[in-house]
Amino acid sequence: MIRIARSSVLAVLTAAALTATLGLPDVVTAAPNPRKVRVCALRPLPLPADLNGYARVVDPTGRFTAGVGYRVTDDDRHPLLLLWDGLARRDGPPRRPLVWDEPRLTIVPTEAELQLASINRHGVIIGSGFVDNSHRPWRYRDGQLEWLPIPPTVSGASAYGINSRGDIVGSGAVEETETSLPLLWPADRPGAVEVIDAPPNAGATEILDDGTIVGSAGGSGGSLSSGWVRRPDGTTVLLTAPGARWSTVFAAQGDWAVGRIGAGSPYEDSTSVRWNLRTGLAVAVNPALGPASDVNARGTVLGDRAVDHDGRIVPLRGAIPDVLIIFGWAIADDGTVVGSTNGTRLRPARWIGC
Repeated sequence: MIRIARSSVLAVLTAAALTATLGLPDVVTAAPNPRKVRVCALRPLPLPADLNGYARVVDPTGRFTAGVGYRVTDDDRHPLLLLWDGLARRDGPPRRPLVWDEPRLTIVPTEAELQLASINRHGVIIGSGFVDNSHRPWRYRDGQLEWLPIPPTVSGASAYGINSRGDIVGSGAVEETETSLPLLWPADRPGAVEVIDAPPNAGATEILDDGTIVGSAGGSGGSLSSGWVRRPDGTTVLLTAPGARWSTVFAAQGDWAVGRIGAGSPYEDSTSVRWNLRTGLAVAVNPALGPASDVNARGTVLGDRAVDHDGRIVPLRGAIPDVLIIFGWAIADDGTVVGSTNGTRLRPARWIGC
């Protein structure tokens, strides 16, 4: 049975209000967590002065970061793919985790404007772009950008998740039925694409290193969406919570996934939650975080301007009211967050120690 739990740092009134809104019974209040959380320190990423850009994805180790850049001329805007690679060094005894020196930047001109989705620990980037009048998935590795194949029944497709092996998942649109199919590009069979066995009208969001696939289904033609997880043994279960009529999943890593649930329509009040993929337990994210966008293998949830450590909010530092706006997009397992600062120009940024 799936229950929804809430951290003790949420106020009693907040928990009661959310429970009443969603009709969720048995809200659990956890014991206080005295663990100290480090401050998220802003560290701008290098970018030439004649470019604008932002960081969009970071690999689980925190070494590789990728983003999108633009060089604006008098007559055009030239899209660029940006890849930052940090050099590893030891900071202390051999058993201490690796830390990364100032990253080196590689700039890749592209024909089309690319949407970035994910990057793995080997620096392989995936995403989607519009080419030949169709939305197509792509992969960048070993200095080369390549378009991925799509099934003949699919009119357009997007790649969303990649694991350490290089397996890629995403979704494809079927125009005739106005539905979508979850797709898998297996690393051990180059040039192949498969339809994943999942609930109807589904898309795949993430694939983990053990082969677990997470995604969402439904949400069109008047139906409500449902988050789902397909385990390595082939069994598929829904990600939801008591009292929730719909759910959707945004991201997953390790044993965790983040998304939203609601008791009404998708346009009414909803709650950001973190699921434990091993138990199915849903825990409400601290509402002070705002919309949740990512989660790491430690269960730390990222919002656009802060992180949630089991209910304890830690802001991303550096914002200056009316001068400098910050935005976080992705979080690594070591607590590195990547995103952007937007003042006089859009600049890529990272935060460490989150």
